[in-house]
Amino acid sequence: MHDAPIYDQLISERGDIPLQVRSEARRLQSELGWIADGGPSPAGRPPLSPAAPAPVPAPDSRAQQPGSQPGSQGWFA
Repeated sequence: MHDAPIYDQLISERGDIPLQVRSEARRLQSELGWIADGGPSPAGRPPLSPAAPAPVPAPDSRAQQPGSQPGSQGWFA
């Protein structure tokens, strides 16, 4: 599979990106696997508490919409 000259050229120019991605994925899977398993945190670190999602702001009723200005005829003005 890796005998193609273009692959060898790309590795020499850019590095072995698929290998780097696989390695990073394995590292993340190992590091974060304790979350899914409910086991102890890696390297004795306490687990991070999940951040509360940011509240979604309510639509501003004062926001200007087409036709919301006095005397405006909306989209066709």
